[in-house]
Amino acid sequence: MRVLVTGVSGFSGSTVARRLASDGHDVVGTYRRDTDFLTSLRDVVRVDPIRADLTDAGKLAGPFDAIVHTAATSPSPGVDVAKLVRDNIDASFALIEAGRRWGVSRFIFFSSLSYYGRIALDVVDEATPVRDPDAYGASKLIAEQRLAELGGTFSTLALRLPGIIGPGAHRNWLSGVASRLRTGETIRAFHLDRPYNNAAHIDDVAALVGGVLAREPWSGFDAAVLGAAGSLTVREIIERLALALGVSAKIEEISPTNNSFTLSSAHAIARYGYQPMEIGALIDRYGREIAG
Repeated sequence: MRVLVTGVSGFSGSTVARRLASDGHDVVGTYRRDTDFLTSLRDVVRVDPIRADLTDAGKLAGPFDAIVHTAATSPSPGVDVAKLVRDNIDASFALIEAGRRWGVSRFIFFSSLSYYGRIALDVVDEATPVRDPDAYGASKLIAEQRLAELGGTFSTLALRLPGIIGPGAHRNWLSGVASRLRTGETIRAFHLDRPYNNAAHIDDVAALVGGVLAREPWSGFDAAVLGAAGSLTVREIIERLALALGVSAKIEEISPTNNSFTLSSAHAIARYGYQPMEIGALIDRYGREIAG
């Protein structure tokens, strides 16, 4: 299968590209800038990285059998709403249109829990109501809506992702906690004694993508929430990560700014064969991966 993977200069895209190449797919990977993640792919057989602006996705040398769309701009200093719209909505729409012309059979979209906005329920699944998402979450919501509109065009799966961890992970809660633990900072967190499983290892996500591409196409649009198996309290998560890193944990409880919730991966497990790590094993592995 010839697969287009977007965002291969990023943490998730590079791992997915490598996994699909190892499964025997021919991968064309788009990127915007040079990174260490991209460098790690340069000698990988069956991966062909191409610098591209996805707003001009139609200029890519198709056709492709499938698209895995991991590329996105996340909120950070200097990123305004206009950039989120261009990079996450305009680029996704152009890619979706190109996919229609190429006749792709599958489209896997890396969405986000930010899709839901303010979460008021204790357990999040695919039916959780959307409430006031921020600009980033809205960009994921709009891209999903467009894919749902075209549900009869190709088999589409939107993965509603939590913080993705593994070597090189950044810009999520667990990677931030790890960084602060290693520098001896006090970890300030809320809901310390509430259950938490809001993470997934990139290898589990990449394995799911590989499995989805190997199965028979399905009908229309679908979405799946991904998280770790089981749960630990937030306090246990911090203490366990500190132990894996070989450091001590100084923890301070602060007033909550949002609701506590866990994630249900039941749909992804039952329909797509998702095999998430148990949260304790996930934390232990992540600590080992970054301890050196």
